Amino acid sequence: MARVYVLYTGGTIGCVTNPDGALAPVPGAAFERRVLATPGLSDHRVQDYPDLSWTMGWFDRTLDSSNMTPADWVAIARRLLSVYDQYDGFVVLHGTDSMAYSASALSFLLPGLSKPVIFSGSQVPLSFTLSDAPANLVGAVVVAGTLPVPEVCVYFDTKLLRGNRSSKVDANRFAGFDSPNFPPLASVGSVIARNEPYWLPMPDAAVSLADPDNRAKRLAALDALPAALADFSVVMLWLYPGIRASTVSAMLTATSPAAKGAVLLAFGEGNGPTDPDFLAALSAAVTAGVVLMDNTQVQRGAVLPGAYSTGLGAVGAIGAYDMTPEASYAKLVCLLAGGLDATAVKAAMPVPQAGELTVID
Repeated sequence: MARVYVLYTGGTIGCVTNPDGALAPVPGAAFERRVLATPGLSDHRVQDYPDLSWTMGWFDRTLDSSNMTPADWVAIARRLLSVYDQYDGFVVLHGTDSMAYSASALSFLLPGLSKPVIFSGSQVPLSFTLSDAPANLVGAVVVAGTLPVPEVCVYFDTKLLRGNRSSKVDANRFAGFDSPNFPPLASVGSVIARNEPYWLPMPDAAVSLADPDNRAKRLAALDALPAALADFSVVMLWLYPGIRASTVSAMLTATSPAAKGAVLLAFGEGNGPTDPDFLAALSAAVTAGVVLMDNTQVQRGAVLPGAYSTGLGAVGAIGAYDMTPEASYAKLVCLLAGGLDATAVKAAMPVPQAGELTVID
């Protein structure tokens, strides 16, 4: 029998209306009772799937995903690793607002993943009658227990997306997530249509988390991250017409703790103003050791380093190709927290680690 571990972290899916009329997530035990009352999920089983069962876990503190921090990414990764050998797949129920960031981060925090880790949630709480939560929840559990896809994914509105390629694209519709630059890994309808040519391969035995020694090493590495995360910042800076050098300098050099990385949301194929003061502010940050990522603020397409004279590569920014801003941010955070210096981070950022980007020659 396939066993799926469901980790409830909070988010809209677990919300009820509080006395003030606002939505707030319920504690884990209360949410599990509601899930057990959901048609098809009673008795920790999945109706029509006799060889599939699920178990639910949670943290003492439930979160709206707007309150998620990189330290919470580490906590999620540690929890999954702590029960890794007991289950065949994993579901992380998470708020939608920062789900793409967390899913991206887990893909970098869990190298050697040999089982599916499926992030899901909903646009409307499970406690509401007209909700996307039941379909997303059942679909995520079924996918985690039946598809041997060895990577971190987002399952939403019948589509299974690579986690570090996903973005939230709609605040209201049930089709809240998309993968603008990469095909879905599977889609769920009357049958589950697998897009296996796009799945990551199973990891080599030398790095696979199926090996207890590798899991122990990864847990030790994760244990060191919270202290490291407290010592630096990574910022995101959206470029806009008329942006001032003083604004750039304030974000890149006056942040506390000091910024070690920045994701620039540039125009088009990675372009920015050619104003000398603006470029000088970026150059000063690079000189100070800040790693700059040149991402596009456009939803589809890629940064093409050197394509335009207005490109930001001349000041030392690293072209992100087709990496999402969420993945770029999460990757920067994970590499810097791992102790790499600026030179090593610059070398690693444009190299695929978990299928997060396509290198364009």
